[in-house]
Amino acid sequence: MNFIRIVKFDFKNIIRNPMLLFFNTIFPLILIGSIGFVMKNGYGSFNVTSYDYYGVTMMIFTAFIICITASNTFMEKSVKKGNTRIVYAPVSKAEIYLSKIISTYILGSIFYSIIIVLGKYVLNINYGTRSTIYIIILINMLTLFGCCLGVLFCCIFKSEEGANSVLQIVIMLFIFFGGVFFPVYSLGKIVESISNLSPLKWITECIFRIIYDNDFSIYLPTIGVMLVSSIICIVICQIIFKPEEYV
Repeated sequence: MNFIRIVKFDFKNIIRNPMLLFFNTIFPLILIGSIGFVMKNGYGSFNVTSYDYYGVTMMIFTAFIICITASNTFMEKSVKKGNTRIVYAPVSKAEIYLSKIISTYILGSIFYSIIIVLGKYVLNINYGTRSTIYIIILINMLTLFGCCLGVLFCCIFKSEEGANSVLQIVIMLFIFFGGVFFPVYSLGKIVESISNLSPLKWITECIFRIIYDNDFSIYLPTIGVMLVSSIICIVICQIIFKPEEYV
């Protein structure tokens, strides 16, 4: 069984899971529509509507929580049972966890790109006049980091349950300090300073700068942060993952 076949196998497992498919396709649109509608009276200044704001932040939220999908792809009980034979196949241990990262990333990058395009041209969400492709790239880089982080936590805790229980705390902290649901500057300078440690803050600020100021000054540094963070996760996976513990 070569690496490409393993990736295809993992990708099919995700597609066959209706809950995972729902959370990575329909769920983001529901979030944008529902929260945008509820908060519509709180926006409107500077030509920024609630749909514009949450059309960005909910995509960031969705792209990051793909780490839950990645952990499910790696060690969910029914999937893990079917994947056990891969451990005994003539493949390197890197191919086992990398296939989970790549298959989940392919799913997320395809569907999130489609959702952004639909949001722009169907829901009239402001993703900038000519900057949509740059936003898609940023969301895809965050998706890659989320996939790597989810697989890393599986390697650390050796079970989906353990990984997800800790991931939920990490997600909550990153989202809070990243200003995904509301700007954190209103909570004081200390919280605002701590928020700089959240990669979601970098993504959020970068996207809004691009859309409303045509400012790309932190675009490449943000991509660099996401890429380096993803590589660090992969390196740690390579060090600590033991295929025999996957059985």
